[in-house]
Amino acid sequence: MTSNLTTGAVRPRASAWARRAGAMLACGVLAACSDKQLVTANPISVTPEAAGSNPLGALQLQATGILATDRDNTDDYVRDVAIFGREGYFFQLQDSRWVTGYLRDYNDNASFGTGNWAGRYSNLRNIANFYTAVDASAATLGTQQAAAARGFAQTMEALQLLYLINTRHDLGIAVQVLPDPQAVAPFVSRDSAFRYITNTLDAGLTNLRAGGSAFPFTLPTAGGGFTGFTTPTTFAQFNRALKARVEAYRGSLGCGQACYTAALAALGQSFITPTLSSSNLNTGVFNTFSSAAGDQVNLLWTERTNIYAHMSITTDASVPQNDTRLSKITTAPSRSQAGSDASTRVFAQYPASSTPIPIIDNEELWLLKAEAQWFTGDRTGALTTLNTVAQVAGGATGSRYAAPANDAAFLDALLVERRLSLLLEGHRWIDVRRFGRLASLPLGGTGFTVARQQVVPQAECIYRDRTGDAALKGPGCP
Repeated sequence: MTSNLTTGAVRPRASAWARRAGAMLACGVLAACSDKQLVTANPISVTPEAAGSNPLGALQLQATGILATDRDNTDDYVRDVAIFGREGYFFQLQDSRWVTGYLRDYNDNASFGTGNWAGRYSNLRNIANFYTAVDASAATLGTQQAAAARGFAQTMEALQLLYLINTRHDLGIAVQVLPDPQAVAPFVSRDSAFRYITNTLDAGLTNLRAGGSAFPFTLPTAGGGFTGFTTPTTFAQFNRALKARVEAYRGSLGCGQACYTAALAALGQSFITPTLSSSNLNTGVFNTFSSAAGDQVNLLWTERTNIYAHMSITTDASVPQNDTRLSKITTAPSRSQAGSDASTRVFAQYPASSTPIPIIDNEELWLLKAEAQWFTGDRTGALTTLNTVAQVAGGATGSRYAAPANDAAFLDALLVERRLSLLLEGHRWIDVRRFGRLASLPLGGTGFTVARQQVVPQAECIYRDRTGDAALKGPGCP
């Protein structure tokens, strides 16, 4: 099976993760979805002819489908990054490959550790189809609403690509969506992918600013969702928040001060608040869930008894054990599997089937601000910002951190705060890798090693080999 520019690698799923190819396809391509919740109706009722006769309705369906597909890939991404980054284990007792596939056999391109690929590329095809629909209905939409729609899609395109490069890192990714769904696009380097992502976000901002006062569709707000970000103007703040994250990543990966300066500029146009308080920590954009018919529950909640925390969070000397963010983990019966270290902690920050998962929030923006301030020379400001996060989010009394002596000492403090604030949100592995600290992660068990990136799935390698074009061969493919 192909997923536009890549093949869709299919791997076995376990328990609650065993699911939804049909449901995802239905909502990802043309789903009858609520504007308040991501609820899919019977896809048989939607036809191309009906979409052609109602372009505004079709855009609503496609926009909701893009968001639903993004949401449906979030649980897997967060879980996988947690395992690779030694935040946690997935002890699915019926199948030990949920341990060995990530911690020992991740270089096997047919192992369990090759996910976070087909779903994102499927959504990039959804987004390409959305662009086509916008172009086809431009006369009906008018200049402003067409620009607003394109700005939305460009922001979501950049987000999908960011998830992909976060998991493939040095291997690079394919960024093009070719008109022929059977065609294969070349891989580009990590740096080229990041430049493409930043340019796409900037193009999206330009369109959002030209987009008038409303989108030609509505965005979901139930359970948080896009509440506060449902117009082109406010959605542009979400776009800038993502831009700040990307520029900070680039800054830490070699771009340096120039990218950190760009990150600060983007933060100034985002939804970051001038002061941080308990009431605005979680202001942001979220993937939301529900138990409504046709919708989806939060699978991190479903598997809450199987997703164990790595015990290093309770033993590392750098982690203050009186930090209130440690309430995100709780005690559980001891468990280990396939030679792993034992754990007696599980995660507790997704306590209900409808608990949302952040895409990006104010707490992360403050952490990005501290990082960018430090690496643009404002060390006093960076320290103040970081201590504010420790106080507001972690309950620290006074200043937790004195003036760091050097970059390494600041990074020690920053990574502690990011570890606690962004626990089980999909960041730890990316953070330690981008700062060159993968070696600091515990192995997690006998015979295990720490992965630098996920490999290209076997199905992708096979499909690319069949082109007979050496330039299209997947990096790392046999």
